[in-house]
Amino acid sequence: MTMTHRTLAALAVSALLATPLAAFAQPMGPADGPRGPGRAEMLAKYDTNKDGKLDDTERAAIKADRFKALDKDGDGKVKRADFPAAVEAAREKARQDHELAMFDKMDTDKDGTVTSAEFAAFKPARDGDHRGHKRDGK
Repeated sequence: MTMTHRTLAALAVSALLATPLAAFAQPMGPADGPRGPGRAEMLAKYDTNKDGKLDDTERAAIKADRFKALDKDGDGKVKRADFPAAVEAAREKARQDHELAMFDKMDTDKDGTVTSAEFAAFKPARDGDHRGHKRDGK
């Protein structure tokens, strides 16, 4: 592997590991906040000093756990061949988490089912920008 390839690989891994951490740099809100589902769980797991936000040490623990998930054989290295599948698995998990959080919001009586009335009453939270598109379609 050339130096350029190593540099690009290092940047890709850094981007994968660091990008989601920006969501945790601020004080955490409820699990269904604007950064998606699971925020409360992340805070509960990694906010060791219980100050309501993640500091550099706590974010480093998240990165370490994410690296372990990428390091399939535990040798301290992520193989190029393993990387695309690991990224896709992370995306799939995030998508499923998002869908389950949406279901949980719809299930207002928390009985594990969504009735037609609950479904009809559901209004996704919007902050004026949904998945990169303004509400007016522009």
